[in-house]
Amino acid sequence: MGVKIAVVGGGSTYTPELIEGFQTRRDRLPVDELVLHDIDDERLEIVGGLARRILQKQQWPGRLVTTKDRARALDGASFVIVQLRVGGQAARLVDET
Repeated sequence: MGVKIAVVGGGSTYTPELIEGFQTRRDRLPVDELVLHDIDDERLEIVGGLARRILQKQQWPGRLVTTKDRARALDGASFVIVQLRVGGQAARLVDET
């Protein structure tokens, strides 16, 4: 199997930009499987759906997986990207104001 990237916090609003970055650099970083992991069903469904549409439009030949199962997301991953904020947006408000 080729390169598998797992994104913990894959339901983040920053994920579509990450997906676009992989797409524009796929000649240098050929990703065979991209796994978006999040604990929030709604965010995972919305962002995962957008990611799927972006990848389909770009005719990406790889596999996109969305899951709440962290072990499944990390199993066999070549790289893991963690993009989460402990405490969510409420903590961000405190941190940045």
